[in-house]
Amino acid sequence: MGQYLFPVSSNSTGFAEKKQRIIYAAVSGFIAGTICILVASFINVWLFPELPLKMDWQRIFLLWLAWAFIGGLLAGVAAISSEGWGSIILSAFLMATVILIINFVQGIDSILLNLLVLLGLALPFTAVMVPIAFIFFWLAKRFLHLYDYVGWERWKIILVNAFVIILLGVLPGLYSKFNSRANEGTHLVHAMLQEASTSSTLPTPLENAEGFAEHRTQSYELTQVESVYSTVGVDVTAHYEDGYALRCTAILYPGEVAYVSPCKGLLP
Repeated sequence: MGQYLFPVSSNSTGFAEKKQRIIYAAVSGFIAGTICILVASFINVWLFPELPLKMDWQRIFLLWLAWAFIGGLLAGVAAISSEGWGSIILSAFLMATVILIINFVQGIDSILLNLLVLLGLALPFTAVMVPIAFIFFWLAKRFLHLYDYVGWERWKIILVNAFVIILLGVLPGLYSKFNSRANEGTHLVHAMLQEASTSSTLPTPLENAEGFAEHRTQSYELTQVESVYSTVGVDVTAHYEDGYALRCTAILYPGEVAYVSPCKGLLP
């Protein structure tokens, strides 16, 4: 059956193979989760170097802990079974449940609604996750039989597996890329703040922003989220070193000229 990561006796081959398979799948999931968080955290910095985007290192670290270890755990579950689909479907169900909880569960004050959402979407999401769970199972099986081959045949397995793992990490990470609205809104606010730093008069949205006049020439970092005030807006916040923040909402109606509503200064 080839060599194993750990020496095994002849009467424990089945258990050793299972252990190896789970380890290979878990490590693959851990690496894919790590790549996903790296891409999601840095893709906008790479694509838009002209924007002073804020990097929340503590949040990035916590996200890495969560997704890398959860990814490793759930990928490991997929490899428990040697041939059957039981563990693959269980892994897919757990993946779907985790994603649904993160995206749809809003709090304990609406338990019934949360349960209805989970029950209604669990099966469809599980079906979507089955191919991903199967890929981790497939990767583990290929790694398990790695030592059955030599030379280029072995390297082909390693290279193909590495490519698949990278792809599994990169593709979901790409969803963090700014969409057209976030891109335009963030650039619009940044251009306005740059204009304010050199102009003798303040742009109209900044005229009544408390504390901005004292910070207009200081450096800042930007974050953006979907607006809580407008369905076609982006809330862009400029963070200054002393704790002051300025929140502006860029309004972007389709087919119309984008504009910034009056900004609000957030004193530390």
